[in-house]
Amino acid sequence: MTNAHEIRWRLRQEGKIVGYERHLGRRIWSSKDGLWWRGQRLGYSEKDRCLGLKDLNNQWLFEHDVVTSNEHNGLWLVVHFAEQWALVQDDTMVSPPSSDRQLKRVGFKFPEN
Repeated sequence: MTNAHEIRWRLRQEGKIVGYERHLGRRIWSSKDGLWWRGQRLGYSEKDRCLGLKDLNNQWLFEHDVVTSNEHNGLWLVVHFAEQWALVQDDTMVSPPSSDRQLKRVGFKFPEN
């Protein structure tokens, strides 16, 4: 028996976080707080893909998170494009770490609609 690949999303409505989704195979689970999961879908207008790593506080990291890094100085933006992940600071782009608890979320920078 193999485990289904899981993809997580953060859901936003008008710039505010309204919940989370987990995609496990063909099943989609939703949660307002990331703790209690239901099969009922939540309403949202935007969603941010999960990096698949947790930060120093054991929280999932998502695109548009602003983070600090153990390896690099300053604030970095988590971005996902062309099926790749990166940390961006001004004109510098680096690969994210490959293991949990190397980054710390300090805020968000959601794109303006």
